[in-house]
Amino acid sequence: MENKRFLLLDCDGVVWRGKQVIYGAQKTLQELQNIGFKLGFVTNNSSLSREGFRRKFTSLDFDPEHYFIVNSAYGAAIYLKEHDHKRSFVIGEKGLVEELQIQSIYTTDIYEMNLDSVVIGWDRQLTWRKLADAMRIILYDNGLFLGTNPDNSYPIEDFLVPGAGAGIAALSTACGKEPDRILGKPDRYLIDLICVEMNCTNYSEAVFIGDRLSTDIAAGINAGMDTILVQTGISDHHLKEKIIPSVEIESINEIFSILT
Repeated sequence: MENKRFLLLDCDGVVWRGKQVIYGAQKTLQELQNIGFKLGFVTNNSSLSREGFRRKFTSLDFDPEHYFIVNSAYGAAIYLKEHDHKRSFVIGEKGLVEELQIQSIYTTDIYEMNLDSVVIGWDRQLTWRKLADAMRIILYDNGLFLGTNPDNSYPIEDFLVPGAGAGIAALSTACGKEPDRILGKPDRYLIDLICVEMNCTNYSEAVFIGDRLSTDIAAGINAGMDTILVQTGISDHHLKEKIIPSVEIESINEIFSILT
């Protein structure tokens, strides 16, 4: 773990869990910045915009002024823009809609003609009607089928709830086809986006820190980075024989013992 300059971190399970901060995380992140590390946050959570995440950091007594933040909502917006999709049916929450609109993408959650894509993320108001309208666009209007992230569950303070992957699975089953693309971790797409923003051109100088082997650690490995697994979030240790982190620590607060 020598010669690292860029620390990429997941949010849920690494620096907070729901609305509860991982003990000592604010002080640890500030000290990391003080000694010269650039901090980037890469989260699959599409419910907030990047600005929404900044507000959450601030509300939990972090200082996000110099944080780089990329999430799957922003990733979806950039992906659609890159592929010239301009009118999207959205199954998701406010943050996803906001990020698409920032990129001048028209959004709706009611079926219309001439929609060129369906974007589905975490949606706590998911309904049969939304799935039916999305099916129509995908199957009969030849719309792109884009998922923000594959997480089947999402951690809140004391338990798990269905994640975006659960809704994607329902729509995929109904359509009888896989999504054209799912952007979030373990795909490296979000990592590549944030590295451009951070001016990280040499991935050997970066390390990815996460709590989930199947998404965080796998994404870091897919991007060719060293990885650190923390024990403060979702545990999927049954995958340890297949997905092996570079280092494992109890929490983010132990990071100084391995970074030199």
